[in-house]
Amino acid sequence: AVVSTQSTGDGEDGEIGVSENVRSIADQICNLTLMETGQLTKVLKSRLGIGDIAIGAAAPAASASAAAEAEVVEEAPPVEEKKEFNVKLISVDASKKIKLIKAIKESVPGFNLVAAKKLVESAPCTVRENVPKADAEKLQAALTEFGAEVIMD
Repeated sequence: AVVSTQSTGDGEDGEIGVSENVRSIADQICNLTLMETGQLTKVLKSRLGIGDIAIGAAAPAASASAAAEAEVVEEAPPVEEKKEFNVKLISVDASKKIKLIKAIKESVPGFNLVAAKKLVESAPCTVRENVPKADAEKLQAALTEFGAEVIMD
């Protein structure tokens, strides 16, 4: 295969002998978001038949710069954003327990004061399961305001 090494610039950033096509591709890759970089990684792995091994180890004969560029792409694994979360009550500030019980009663559908009290007293426990991210964050903020340690997972 014949590789064009025509330089179209003055060699900025060590790009002496790099074709305009390669520069254009590099510019496009540099402008990708993290999510797009992950998607690019998936597509390239699929098209090139590369598994989940380090790209540098898979191609020992590759030049140092090509291996370095491949490893940069490998560092950005596909990001699959979680859509539903479980909100877990880890601990409770005893001095704010009553306010927390009221907040849970108001924030969790179908809970009355008795159910909210039992939930608070059984910490650590799950408050809600499979909640959309926005709702989970709102619930976490509301409960944290009343002295609860809450996590989303």
